[in-house]
Amino acid sequence: MPYGIANTKGQASPAEVARLLDLAKDQGIRLIDTAKAYGTAETVLGAQRAAERGFRIVTKTLPTRSLSFGDEEIARITGAFGESLQSLNTDHVYGLLVHRPEELLSRGGGRLWSALQGLKERGQVRKVGVSAYDPEQLKGILPRYSIDIVQIPFNLYDQRFKRSGMLYRLKESGIEVHARSAFLQGLLLMRPEALPAHFESIRSHHARLHQRIEQSKSSALEVSLAFCLGQPEIDVVVVGCETADQLSEILLRSDLLPSDFLGSFAPFNVDDPDIVLPPNWPKSS
Repeated sequence: MPYGIANTKGQASPAEVARLLDLAKDQGIRLIDTAKAYGTAETVLGAQRAAERGFRIVTKTLPTRSLSFGDEEIARITGAFGESLQSLNTDHVYGLLVHRPEELLSRGGGRLWSALQGLKERGQVRKVGVSAYDPEQLKGILPRYSIDIVQIPFNLYDQRFKRSGMLYRLKESGIEVHARSAFLQGLLLMRPEALPAHFESIRSHHARLHQRIEQSKSSALEVSLAFCLGQPEIDVVVVGCETADQLSEILLRSDLLPSDFLGSFAPFNVDDPDIVLPPNWPKSS
């Protein structure tokens, strides 16, 4: 799907996906994050035989609006996962994450979790977990469920999971942590003058960040990526790109920077959920 506030290329073509996967495999990238809700992503990956080529696939459950899980809802979710396996052209995936964490906290959330454990016991999933967007969600989930993987947003502006202590708690619990939104959909890479009107409240803050980056003789891409890669609690950093050239640039700029240098960017945290949570952005942003 065409995705990301800074996306100017639209949806990647199958040929471009093939180039992306060839480059990723050649450079040692081994994990691909996808979801049934991500347009045709699973089908495209299946056509490219990504799982067969040795990539670990993490996908997500069918998002529902249900707050109660009976036989019908469970059948819909497990059936949709079966369709995901078919689309991905594989009989198993590395990870399956609950796409909407509210479902685990709802009435019958335990039934949903039991169904996912059943998929794990049958060998269709190696690890099960949840894709979260708020530390408070995990405070309710972790005492109730034996989570293998948690995917969270984390970047220069969105440091909620670290500042709340949740990132450390996940690591101490032996939970695999996948960080997404390293570039905040590309917002962190945009020049201050290019920010859409919705972000007017942080335009001067954003300008200061870019000034600090320029003073350090680094790039916004380098600092944004290193800030995530340099967190000892984070096991995997998930990044999005539209072309093989973009992936090449990301790989080129993925060297770790000194921890004291990265620490100097911690004060650029933004507390406003309307800024750090893309679901709160206007549809036109």
